[in-house]
Amino acid sequence: MTLKILIAIAALVAAPLARADDLPFLQLAAYGGYRGGGGLEDSVSGDAHDLDDGTSLALALEFRYGKGEDRYLQLWYSRQGSSVNDGLADHDVDIEYLHFGGTVPFGDYEKAQAYLALGLGATRFSASGADATDLTRFSGSLGVGIAMPVSKHAAFRLEARGYLTLVDSDTSIFCGSDNGSGFCRIVASGSTIFQAEVLAGFAVSF
Repeated sequence: MTLKILIAIAALVAAPLARADDLPFLQLAAYGGYRGGGGLEDSVSGDAHDLDDGTSLALALEFRYGKGEDRYLQLWYSRQGSSVNDGLADHDVDIEYLHFGGTVPFGDYEKAQAYLALGLGATRFSASGADATDLTRFSGSLGVGIAMPVSKHAAFRLEARGYLTLVDSDTSIFCGSDNGSGFCRIVASGSTIFQAEVLAGFAVSF
């Protein structure tokens, strides 16, 4: 009888461990989305020149951490092709985010799992103008999403994420020096630039 009890207890303990071992160690996700925001102004006239809204692409590489935990370290990359008008002409601008952080699930759902995402890293602004230079600044991101499994190793994801970039409000964002052109006078309208995007993606796990 004692042996049977010990076997039963061992089985109860082993069950959740087995389920934890079934959790994927590596996940890869690709997203398509739409991003907007970014308050800019002309440093001389004070006129507003916001970044245009546009489509975005994102990739995520995730590694599970914590024994028996559905939590992941995440390397996140997102890129948007945008443009800004200096009052005379439109200029193409690429805005990229590279963040390292993680995801944490919350709630208890049978067919979908909600999660929070947090990241810290860098933002790079690059423009196509002849006098333009790339600018890289520190930034952070916060997101909320939901994953809906379609098989054991694949899931459809929906996510909304906000980005906050720290900048110098008196420094040109797109040019290394002010050559007098309207484009080179464009600066942040404050000490930060905020953008937000909504994303839909597909994740595979291993």
